[in-house]
Amino acid sequence: MAKVVAPATEARSKQQLAYDYIKAGIDRGLYAPKQRLVIDTLAKELSISPVPVREAIRRLEAESLVIFSKNSGAIVAGADPDLWAEQMELLAVLEGYVTGAAAPRITAGDIKQLQKINERMAEALASFDLLGWTQGNLDFHSVINRRCPNETIVEQIAQLRSRIAMINRFIQPRTEATILHTLGKDSGKSTLHGHEWIIAAYISKKAPAEIEAHVRTNIISLTVETHRNLVNNHDRRVSRSLG
Repeated sequence: MAKVVAPATEARSKQQLAYDYIKAGIDRGLYAPKQRLVIDTLAKELSISPVPVREAIRRLEAESLVIFSKNSGAIVAGADPDLWAEQMELLAVLEGYVTGAAAPRITAGDIKQLQKINERMAEALASFDLLGWTQGNLDFHSVINRRCPNETIVEQIAQLRSRIAMINRFIQPRTEATILHTLGKDSGKSTLHGHEWIIAAYISKKAPAEIEAHVRTNIISLTVETHRNLVNNHDRRVSRSLG
C-alpha cells in the first residue's frame, strides 16, 4: 500500500491511525486471508513506531479480523463459508434480540419507512442489483436498530456486519449479479418475507420475545440454505484454481 502521511492528533491517536489503516486494507481486500502483517513494515508506511501498530493489531485480533500464529506472527484471519456461517449465527442471536427489543418503540412512521425499503429491495432483487439489495437490507435494520434501547448491542452488530462483509469479499464471486445468482432468488425472497413478517408483527403488536425468537430462527434458516450454496460455489472455484 502507498505510504500514508497523516499526523496523529489527540482525537485520532497513532494507534487509531494504524487501526484504521490496517482495517481499511482488510475491508478493501488489499490484505488477503492468511496474509502476514509485518509490524515494522506497517510502521514505516505510517511513519510511526511499531508500538501503536502492535496495539492496533491486538484490537483487530479482538474483533476476529487478525489472528496470531507462532510461526508467522500476525496474519489476516482466514475466510471460508464455515467462518461466514459462524458469524451469521452470532448475527442471528444479536439481531433477533434487537428486533424484539425495538418493538415497543417502533412508530407508525418507522413502519412506513420499513415498507418502502422492502419494496426497493424487491426491485433490487428482480434486477440482481447487489449494491441496492445490500444497502436496502442495512437501511431496513438501521430503522429498527435506532429504536433499540441497548446501544452496545447495536454497535456490536455494526462491527459484526463489517466482519461478515469482509468475509464475503473472499468467498463469493466478484461479479455483483453473480453473487445473487449464487445465493439464489429464493434466498432473497425469504429475506423479503422475513422483513414482511417483522413489519406485520410490529403492526399487530406481537410480544418482543416472540419477535426475537422468530427473527433468530429465520436468520439461522437462511444461513443454512445460503451456506450450502456458498460451499458448493466455493469448492468449485477452489478446484478450478488448483486444476
